[in-house]
Amino acid sequence: MMIHDDPNLRSWFSKFQVDPVRGFLPAEDPLAALPERYRAWDQLADELTPWINAGKIRKRIGQLPLIDHPEFQSTTELERAMLLLSFFAHAWVFAPPEPENELPANISVPWTKVANQLGRPPIIAHASLVLTNWRRLAQSKPVSLGNLATQIQFYGGVDESNFYLITTAIEKIGAKAIPMLLGAMYNARIKNYKTAADLLYESIPILKAVHEELKKMYNFCDPYIFFTRVRPFIASFENVRYIGTTPEIRSYHGGSAAQSSLLQFFDCALGINYENNASTNAYLKEMRKFMPPHHAAFLTEVEKTSVLRESRDKDCMLKAAYKEVVDQLIAFRNEHLKIVSLYIVKQARLLEASSVGTGGTNPMVFLKSIRNRNEDLK
Repeated sequence: MMIHDDPNLRSWFSKFQVDPVRGFLPAEDPLAALPERYRAWDQLADELTPWINAGKIRKRIGQLPLIDHPEFQSTTELERAMLLLSFFAHAWVFAPPEPENELPANISVPWTKVANQLGRPPIIAHASLVLTNWRRLAQSKPVSLGNLATQIQFYGGVDESNFYLITTAIEKIGAKAIPMLLGAMYNARIKNYKTAADLLYESIPILKAVHEELKKMYNFCDPYIFFTRVRPFIASFENVRYIGTTPEIRSYHGGSAAQSSLLQFFDCALGINYENNASTNAYLKEMRKFMPPHHAAFLTEVEKTSVLRESRDKDCMLKAAYKEVVDQLIAFRNEHLKIVSLYIVKQARLLEASSVGTGGTNPMVFLKSIRNRNEDLK
């Protein structure tokens, strides 16, 4: 269902570059290759896993030419460059046997320039790991887990691939709820509560499907493999020297589900805020800096516009629909907590390692604060 009669809401899709079908995924499939000038980058992308497994990735990265003035003709080219350079940089910093706290200029210089053009920091993030790290196996078939492969990996293997692609599939499935929730927002604002409630009810099967997709992680990505072979590479940077850039010493949060515009959108549309918990609220706002800027701006606009939470007590059907939608979000977040417990907390305990999340937080504490706030406001 589209967004009914509000031209402002309809225009949001184009204004904020949110695709009506794919949501926060790009409207066009990610590029599989860059222009000829960047062939060395594409070649290393194809070889990254073997070089990491051979223990010689830093030597190989050191052979890349310095392209100090990268020039691209489209956002799709910029996004591929960001994807590749992010993987190269994190491979350089985190490859065994010991982390390296200096990035060579042939990575740091073009990476910071590409990141600046995209309006987000030079660090690996959800926007690259999930939104642009995929290709369709059959162009005639839709974006779905069974029809996707990754563009680039670290150690490689199906577990790492599935970790990224399940999240990509969640983004695609959840995209169907975006116009419904926007429509519910609009109708609540004009006091058309029945239509608002109907649209909320229509979003519930989508949220259930998102939950079911998340549960595929148990069968398709092994917890030990994730913790030891994927997680270390997508961690935060702390005081890493980006040689040839200003400033040279930089610290950034690593990849985090909190950087998903889709997950934050659900809260924004439903009027769920985290002002009761300063650290959670601040972290969620900070994570928007790692999103494509137009998607972060979209969340801000939705946040300011939605009156769904204020309107729910004005109509019994709307109140019931609102509660069911929030119940589905709580179920999803409880599942996410189970995954974090199994994939991070338990593995950290077994391996006597740190359980700090790749985004720099205690993931159990953070996710419980999200879940508990959802319960408070339903």
